[in-house]
Amino acid sequence: MVFRSIICGTAAAILAMQSQPAARANEAPTALRIAAVSGSVMPQDFRAGIAHGIFAKHGLKLEITELATGTNNITAAVNGSADIAYADVFAGLSSIKNGFDIGFVVPHNGISPSQFILVRPDSGIASIKNLDGKTIALGAPPQFKAITSALIKAEGGDPSTIKFTIVPDQTTFGALLQTKQVDAISTSSAVNAFKWIAQFKFKPVGATDISKLDLADESPIAGWWATRDWYQKHEDTARRFRDAIRETIAWYGALPTKTRVDIIKTQTNVDLVALDAETPGVRDAASAYFGFGTPVNLKKLKTWVELGAQYAKVPNDVDLDKAVFATAKN
Repeated sequence: MVFRSIICGTAAAILAMQSQPAARANEAPTALRIAAVSGSVMPQDFRAGIAHGIFAKHGLKLEITELATGTNNITAAVNGSADIAYADVFAGLSSIKNGFDIGFVVPHNGISPSQFILVRPDSGIASIKNLDGKTIALGAPPQFKAITSALIKAEGGDPSTIKFTIVPDQTTFGALLQTKQVDAISTSSAVNAFKWIAQFKFKPVGATDISKLDLADESPIAGWWATRDWYQKHEDTARRFRDAIRETIAWYGALPTKTRVDIIKTQTNVDLVALDAETPGVRDAASAYFGFGTPVNLKKLKTWVELGAQYAKVPNDVDLDKAVFATAKN
């Protein structure tokens, strides 16, 4: 599982960071414009790391703009309104294929250990195989289609027969399924899944713990991107941002579950303790951590890209060595 290997592999990174100056007291902080998705969508570790002072320790003052998707974030970096943008790997590679000269500055997270395919209790869908020919609602990023398709295939279904409906606002999934506008919904959000299970009595079909499928093969699935022009002019800043992200991942991954639960409540207003009293299991599922704090292995990244190409039309002919900047490889 990705997040287990990352936590175990952070010792060397921590030692390396401890050998660097703890702070840049005599220097003014470097302003860094960040394009990110909302705190309720992207990993909570990022904003927790900011609040903990990790980015300031590395001499960075982040100016954050929240946009709807990773593609929007990359567009902001390309048009110059942001320096570094958060987006999934597939969105980044698709942008490169469309002519944008961008690259991966640093990975941030691996694949979630959970994926929920939910159906109505009266649907007659008892297994993944019963989904053939049905309609499933998905979020916009192509990684959701790739993960859902691979899960269906692994459970004996045929994803080529399924109609995938893209719904950008994932908070509406429960209502869409309840009103029979779709036959099933697929989400990696344990909070939403457990909420809908409690509210509508939806039931999951197929495996919800997808860690055994090893879909990403220990590859990052999302992280931070910048234009090549910006990176070449500001490689020291990019390196400091890389170090701050890795330190954040190491710090957050070592936190006890209770502390992560408190951070999630602060950022999202979701009380996992209260939810867990109604639907046991949601606290642990929703606070499971899958930060990716090590350098990118291009061979393993290629495996993840091939999965995207197979199921979500992700370009698999992008030069990964060129697309991944040195800060992400080292």
